[in-house]
Amino acid sequence: MKYEAHSLGELLRKVAIDYVRYGYYRYLVIQIPKAKDPKLIDEKILSAYRITYHRTKRARLKAQGEAVVAVVRFGHRFVLLATEGTHTELGKRLCLDCRVTPIHLSGYTVGVKDGKPNVQMSLKRYRGLKKLLTHTALHNENKLIDFFGRISPFKFPGILRQQQKLLKMVNAKRKKAGLTRITLYRPSGE
Repeated sequence: MKYEAHSLGELLRKVAIDYVRYGYYRYLVIQIPKAKDPKLIDEKILSAYRITYHRTKRARLKAQGEAVVAVVRFGHRFVLLATEGTHTELGKRLCLDCRVTPIHLSGYTVGVKDGKPNVQMSLKRYRGLKKLLTHTALHNENKLIDFFGRISPFKFPGILRQQQKLLKMVNAKRKKAGLTRITLYRPSGE
């Protein structure tokens, strides 16, 4: 189904690339109780929020000043995303704006930076990694390289920038201690 994500990576990609990139800035993140079947809830959500995947119907709603709503579900959590405009059901709920308050999803955030969607590690996760790496920066080089390889399986530009900051911090500490610099990317041909 178009609105269902089968992994955390797919959820992040759908939210950031398929929706936030096209102006779906307002959002709600809702957890479905474990006792309920998410597939039964799907139909209620699609109906209540008048979610459509027909391009012409979405364009017509936008032209009339109404919000277009989309949903992405991963497991028992769904993210409602909406464009600017009025909407009966959304008006009953307090929606956040990802340009101001990023969407938090399992240790990652989706927001907007310089007018583009930005996926990165949450501040809590990033600070935890920074603290851990501060204490382990002088350890075995191979263990550090392995750790950096496991920080995140996702290659979004925001996450890669965060990893580079962490690597720079580790290398500065290693240089001060007279240890070799860590390089994560081997030159091609080696």
